[in-house]
Amino acid sequence: MFFSDEIGIEMQLFTPWHILQIAITFLVIYLIYSYRIQLREYKHEKVVRYTVGIILISLEIGIHLWHIFNQTWDVRHRLPLDLCAINILLSIVLIFSKNRKLFGVIYFWGFGALLSVVFPDISFGPDRFRYYQFFYAHMMFWWIYMYMIFVHDFRPNLTEFKRSCVYLFILAIIIVLPINLILDENYMFVVRGDGTPLEILEPLGQFLYTSLTVVVIFVVASIWYAPIYYYLKKTQKI
Repeated sequence: MFFSDEIGIEMQLFTPWHILQIAITFLVIYLIYSYRIQLREYKHEKVVRYTVGIILISLEIGIHLWHIFNQTWDVRHRLPLDLCAINILLSIVLIFSKNRKLFGVIYFWGFGALLSVVFPDISFGPDRFRYYQFFYAHMMFWWIYMYMIFVHDFRPNLTEFKRSCVYLFILAIIIVLPINLILDENYMFVVRGDGTPLEILEPLGQFLYTSLTVVVIFVVASIWYAPIYYYLKKTQKI
């Protein structure tokens, strides 16, 4: 039953089980910040990073095995082309490599993690594997970003923000949109809203919908830069 794709306890927004995951998200960030110096100087720090990477790999493999177990796996629907899936895969590379250039690009795409934790688009509750896989996969790549900022002193800057936006435009319009049109899919919501607030843009037509969706993504990415900008300003590093 735990691995079933049938809903038992239904996931509802801001119930105690949902608030618990939000609280855990911020608690771990607080602990990373509080123990940043100890982690930085820990002789087995690499083991900590690699362990996090292995757990995230396991969670990503777990979702595919879950679909296979429930006979719902379909290559068309399981391509890693939504922004969270792309971030998870690149965050795995980041935690192993400590690549500053990679961090400077994907950090600005990380807003999806927070939105997914605060507004999860799943129906499975705490009696199902999917609940834990969904939350902790999204929470962990956000923790990875915070780990790189507080422990390894990574500092995303305005130049990297601009580069990140260019890459995101290429990814969304040049790569993902044509694949969506070929497969009749909606990765990154660049074709239609599908229950998100972006639905209000659909009456404008496909061209304006897609264009404004990309603009919304850029605006949210800009807002996502605000916390790190404030942190850098406070620590006099900008």
